[in-house]
Amino acid sequence: MTRKRVQAVAPWAGLVMLWAATTMLVGALGFSNDSERVTIGAHAATISPTFDGHATLDLGAVLPRLRIATDTPGGVGVNVDIQETDADNLTELLNRDALIASQPDGEIARIQQVIQEMAVDNLVAGAGSGLLVVVVVATLWTSLGRRRRRELWDYVHTHERRFEHRALVVLVAMLITIASIFGPGRMRTAEVPPTEWRPLSELLPQLSLDPRLKRVEVASGFSTTGGVGVIKTAVETYERSTEFYGRLRDQVPRVGGRIHQATENETVALLVSDRHDNIGMDPVAAEVAKVAGAKVLIDAGDDSSSGQSWEVFSIHSLREHFKDLKVVAVAGNHDAGGHIEDAMRKNGFTVLDSKPVEVEGIRFLGDSDPTKTGLGSADSPGDETIADQSKRLADVACEQPDDKRISTMVVHDPSSYAETAARGCAILLLSGHLHRQVGPETKVVDDRPVTTYTNGTTGGAAYAFALGYTLRRPGEMTLVTYTDGKPIGLQTVTAGLAGEITVGPYTPLPS
Repeated sequence: MTRKRVQAVAPWAGLVMLWAATTMLVGALGFSNDSERVTIGAHAATISPTFDGHATLDLGAVLPRLRIATDTPGGVGVNVDIQETDADNLTELLNRDALIASQPDGEIARIQQVIQEMAVDNLVAGAGSGLLVVVVVATLWTSLGRRRRRELWDYVHTHERRFEHRALVVLVAMLITIASIFGPGRMRTAEVPPTEWRPLSELLPQLSLDPRLKRVEVASGFSTTGGVGVIKTAVETYERSTEFYGRLRDQVPRVGGRIHQATENETVALLVSDRHDNIGMDPVAAEVAKVAGAKVLIDAGDDSSSGQSWEVFSIHSLREHFKDLKVVAVAGNHDAGGHIEDAMRKNGFTVLDSKPVEVEGIRFLGDSDPTKTGLGSADSPGDETIADQSKRLADVACEQPDDKRISTMVVHDPSSYAETAARGCAILLLSGHLHRQVGPETKVVDDRPVTTYTNGTTGGAAYAFALGYTLRRPGEMTLVTYTDGKPIGLQTVTAGLAGEITVGPYTPLPS
């Protein structure tokens, strides 16, 4: 490369290096001082990035801090400041937290997403700052002109040591500034010694911890030693949950030979409903979907118990365990309030809203439940009644031409598809809500077969709450097989109270 070409390229290269350096500096400073308030598990929490290589949970003044190594590049970690919750008492809170922690993948993915968003936001801010610096420098450079720049260069280099003296003054000023910022705190004697961390296994030697818990460390101090009983109870709840649902998941491949396998021309969907916060069943259902070769998850609602904002952990878990599947969903009466539907959409679910949609060649229609029901409270009316919704959906279904007939209608309450079934305007109509299986029942309307089916509770819920270290009633999910977008068969898979998996017979549907 000729000298002339180097002289032409050098200013641009210098500007690019200046932009990159400013971007990284401003971005790193912004990222290290950033924080975000989100809902994690059963709590509101503030998430802050760190560079200590650990995920640290600050549980407040009563309970000890916990941490686990993140094993991330650059030692990026996170501090999670756990804050308020709607739990009525400490025992309920600890049980709830332990059960959510037994299936943490959804919440871990949510925290990772928040940290990544912070990194991107601060990188963009750094890039903007870098661009501003480059523009200012380039403007000053061109404003001076070649002659004036040459004069300044000669002036600096022809006056004896004037440049060196000024550089020394600037360097000393920078050192004094840095020392004034960081020095005083280091010169003061610390009143409280640095935090000491102990392995959880050392705190609870009587328990046989799983590999994940063996990596957890606990901050030593009064809250640790004084709260051993509380910590032990939470760990026991965690381990009972992981053992029970882990045993269920491990059994699925053993009975896989009885599960109908999708052929080359078939598409399998897994139907779940009435999970009611029981994320313990999610890895079990995901294993069933994997064995069957499912491509679609159909969620018939009531993923939560009261539709509160803290219950979006249930949707995060569903997304993480079924991230390779397309999800078609409606919200149930216990999901009312908007938080659950919003979380579904943010996680990329296709939420049915009274318009026909096609997913994996299957033509769906449905809508979320209009009724609002809290945990233990009576139903309250929404924008319309179930009867009105049933008629409205039937009108939409029956408007479709024969070559675009609705293949599958999904609602929460079976009463919401009653009118469509009576008119024969959909092939398969699916629901939940009753916590027990009803059907499949097939009738012929105008020479066209119509099948209705209600799935039992996937979360094993007796009433509206299912989060627990075991099932309150059998947890059911149903495999739906399609050919050319038309349903051709159903098969139930049930998790029993004793920890066993039962596979029902494959039931062909009339074409």
